[in-house]
Amino acid sequence: MAEAKRGIIMKRRDGSEIVRYDDPSFPSYIFDGYLVKGCGWERVPHYHEDVEILSVKGGEMAYMVEGTLVRLQKGDTVFVNSGSIHYSLSTTDKVSRYIIAVLHPSILYSSPAVEQKAVRPIVTDKAVPFVHFKAGDFDALPLYQLMLEMEHECKGNEFLITKCFFEIWDIIMRRFTDAYRLHVHGMEESSGHDARLKAMMLFIDGHYRERITLGDIAASGGVSQSLCNQIFNRLTEKSPVEYLMGYRCRKVADLLLSSGMSMPEIADMTGFTGASYMAETFKKHFGQSPREYKKAQGAK
Repeated sequence: MAEAKRGIIMKRRDGSEIVRYDDPSFPSYIFDGYLVKGCGWERVPHYHEDVEILSVKGGEMAYMVEGTLVRLQKGDTVFVNSGSIHYSLSTTDKVSRYIIAVLHPSILYSSPAVEQKAVRPIVTDKAVPFVHFKAGDFDALPLYQLMLEMEHECKGNEFLITKCFFEIWDIIMRRFTDAYRLHVHGMEESSGHDARLKAMMLFIDGHYRERITLGDIAASGGVSQSLCNQIFNRLTEKSPVEYLMGYRCRKVADLLLSSGMSMPEIADMTGFTGASYMAETFKKHFGQSPREYKKAQGAK
């Protein structure tokens, strides 16, 4: 699978990502990736049950996790906890390189005791959506080396991935009590905003083909339009309408690569009022017209 195609983030109706594991029978995804402004996987808010670990190999970039911007440089690693809304974003005009491992916590469930005492206390702690290991930190280098090992020696070998994941988890556990906690509006309110955002994501997925308004989106989350704007801007760095249009454009991209539909048919299927408006909006999000994107991806 081409690198660009692998980078496209696919979502379920509730906004969670469908993680395309390297092997459907083993829940891990390990990838040597890159990030550049305007690529299809930049600034796409999503979440999943898996934990996500990313180490920067070159350049600089950032992650937005539950409304907190985490700036990353070469040698830095970020651990994104299960269920946390996050996305990557480019901070320069240059390409950044990274190794990413998306791993389901169940890989570590060697026994009920390990699951209950070592894994669940971390993945269920919604007050700690991420941990940032900076390159100069005492535990950052061994973690970075384990991520390189995951990339070069473990991929495709379930036993070695499990072994490496346990070593990584040991480092995360030792740091976890000192990890970052969000106090933007208090833990309870922040957690509530997270749940409301997921409800609104679910509504958008179910109704993006229709003409929906800001009021409709806000009502689906049980909040005012003003608070709806605040929640989206804080947790996704987009307004609700910007998120909706970006979501429609990703659906357009899916149909361009997976169907033989005409441009007017795709526009009708994705909630746009016409093919020309769809093409204009798509170009703003992807930097290419739908036809250019389809050709670049090698689709017929």
